Amino acid sequence: MVAYRLSNGWDGARRRLALLEHQLDPMSQRRLMKLGVGRGWRCLEVGGGGGSVTRWLCGQVGATGHVTATDIDTRFLQEIDEPILVVRRHDILTENLPAAQFDLVHARWLLHHLPQPERVIARLVAALRPGGWLLIEEPDFFPVEASTSQLYIDFMMALTRTILAPSGRDGCWARTLPTLLAELRLSAIGAEGDFTILNGGSPMAEFFQVSAQQMRDEIISSGALNAERFDAAVTLLEDPKFWTFGCACVAVWGRRPTAGWGWDLRDSLVPWSRELALPPLDLRDQT
Repeated sequence: MVAYRLSNGWDGARRRLALLEHQLDPMSQRRLMKLGVGRGWRCLEVGGGGGSVTRWLCGQVGATGHVTATDIDTRFLQEIDEPILVVRRHDILTENLPAAQFDLVHARWLLHHLPQPERVIARLVAALRPGGWLLIEEPDFFPVEASTSQLYIDFMMALTRTILAPSGRDGCWARTLPTLLAELRLSAIGAEGDFTILNGGSPMAEFFQVSAQQMRDEIISSGALNAERFDAAVTLLEDPKFWTFGCACVAVWGRRPTAGWGWDLRDSLVPWSRELALPPLDLRDQT
């Protein structure tokens, strides 16, 4: 398991996740509705975090559906009281998923923390039933470089580099997602991107402030930013007169074909334990 820098055990973690959910949930819900998520669907949320998408999926699929939510730290997912929900502690880097079980597999702001996203995506695809949909949403921080404030640019680059250091990744890779899905021969591949116009004092500005406060010691000790400039950047993000670009979000989706798929999934089709097994699934195309 890669050391995840933004631990959910930190005192401000719940606030940090709530701020991110406030920004991302409307876009995620719109995309999921576009894919047709509805009554009776079996859904898998990987890296469920604060649980807002998991709660929404439970409401969408209803009593005849099923939602499985996973994370390496499930403390916030365990708070959700839904009879159709199963919560499991799971490391997507080292542990496989139930094979060919889900109508939807969704992961948001997860892969940029991991060193082998291609392998993880293969696991996500292997969990899809024929006709099932995969939706991945990931940040790409390229708009930050266009800011008129060098202090803000330096602050954001220091923050992303420090957070992503254990994975060996950078914050500007999400643009490759459509190609990665195409190489796995999914059908009906689509993609879209959006970026945040960030205003000082806004929820997204506070999200970056809170994330940085969680990483303050590591950022300063790394030499990426000294304490004076760090504190000045945090103050800048509180200024309502400050406007700039936040990060972009790249969303990509694709569907597992119902027949004639040439990709060999045998390396990924390792089911979980009997405790995690779902009831038998009708694999006929329901769309």
